[in-house]
Amino acid sequence: MSYTIWPDGPTGDVLQQVNAERYRQEELRAQGKFPASCATPNGLTNAEKFSVLGEEVGEVARHVTEERIDPARLDRAKLRKELIEVAAVCVAWAESL
Repeated sequence: MSYTIWPDGPTGDVLQQVNAERYRQEELRAQGKFPASCATPNGLTNAEKFSVLGEEVGEVARHVTEERIDPARLDRAKLRKELIEVAAVCVAWAESL
């Protein structure tokens, strides 16, 4: 599940991180941490996949809200990590269709 060709620059960096997160998700599934991932065609319903995505978007919302309350509280690394997880869940769901 790895690729060797990525665009140069920030886009390639992000795509590489999304790919790594997808791999991590499938590793967790294989280890039995959860019975299915959003990539599993018949493992979760679309409503369940949407709930997984919603949880990840909620984490992004939490970081953005904290920043609005106090801009000094913004942790860019954590926000980026959550955005990568949102993207990976979307990719996984699209893989299942």
